[in-house]
Amino acid sequence: MNYLSVILIAVIEAMDCFAVATSIGLGRSGVSRLKALVLALSFGFFQGGMTLLGFFSGTLARHWIHDLGSIIACAILCILGAKFIWESFSKKDEQKKIKDLGFTSIVLLSLATSIDALTIGISFAFVEIDIAFATTAISLAALLFGILGFELGNRAAKIFKTNLPQVFAGIILIAIGIKFLVA
Repeated sequence: MNYLSVILIAVIEAMDCFAVATSIGLGRSGVSRLKALVLALSFGFFQGGMTLLGFFSGTLARHWIHDLGSIIACAILCILGAKFIWESFSKKDEQKKIKDLGFTSIVLLSLATSIDALTIGISFAFVEIDIAFATTAISLAALLFGILGFELGNRAAKIFKTNLPQVFAGIILIAIGIKFLVA
């Protein structure tokens, strides 16, 4: 597989990270840039790690992993999306609505967005590829798109002064989750 194909795959894989980070920026304007960076680094780590895990596991239960992974990713994202929507209506003052992004949420979001990377890694086991380059490209794309998505979402949240961005963020997360089941 040539380098351009790998870069395109890396960008495509990073789109979920971008969408989730944008949702976080929209729905959680109180999340610090440091926490957003930790989230983006986690995206990169999980995307690269899952790619390697898939590559090294090769053909081992390829269809089972893909089907189960889609269900797990859908469940995680739908639950977090519903939580965003619920919080947007249940909190009375702005101080309560702005919450910190915890370690567990960071790991769950990173895991949910990296399920596809596992299946991509499995497919890499069947082609001639520079796995070090592929893993690095996928990790860096996830990191960069995570940072960009959060910044765009955060700036948009500052423009809107209602709970609408948090509702929209929840809907985006649920839509991404459903996409895992139908795609």
